[in-house]
Amino acid sequence: MKTKTMILLAVLSISAFTTRAQIGAGIKGGFNFASLTGFNGDSRVGAHAGLFLHHTINNRWCFQPEVLYSGEGQRYFSDVEQRTLALDYVQIPLMIQYFPVKQLYFEFGPQLGILASAQDKGGGTNYNVKDDFAPTQVGLNIGVGVKATYSLGFYGRYNFGLTDVSRFDNIVDHSYVGQLGMSIRLK
Repeated sequence: MKTKTMILLAVLSISAFTTRAQIGAGIKGGFNFASLTGFNGDSRVGAHAGLFLHHTINNRWCFQPEVLYSGEGQRYFSDVEQRTLALDYVQIPLMIQYFPVKQLYFEFGPQLGILASAQDKGGGTNYNVKDDFAPTQVGLNIGVGVKATYSLGFYGRYNFGLTDVSRFDNIVDHSYVGQLGMSIRLK
């Protein structure tokens, strides 16, 4: 039920902003530095990539819904080896951007993540652990970006996971992901 409600809110938000806004579309991608609060170990370095719609509301405010593939998870140590918990999500961020000056923006907004796959890898073994993790997660994003040109931009973003991504243990596992990337506006 939460997933349907979030998707409905996303569609209504997009519809509300498209009536008077200038709309552009583009692609974006970059690196992820992900970790889970319930694990000890190093961050998992992954990637994110996807599409965005950029809605200019006025010269200071924009709305940017996105659909991204995001490689998240955690590197951790078992009793005998280092392993990687690879959680792959389809993320739907709904970002509000504020431009204090023409080329610099700050952004914030909620995000819904849909788990696409979950693998526990290491030592020559690979286990499917998707059933051990929640099918969706909710997070809150904050970030900053620079528009180098009308079409090319660079950004940094941090996602604070608000929901527990694990299903069966008593440890609360929130996903935290730092992102560095580049965006290309196509229209």
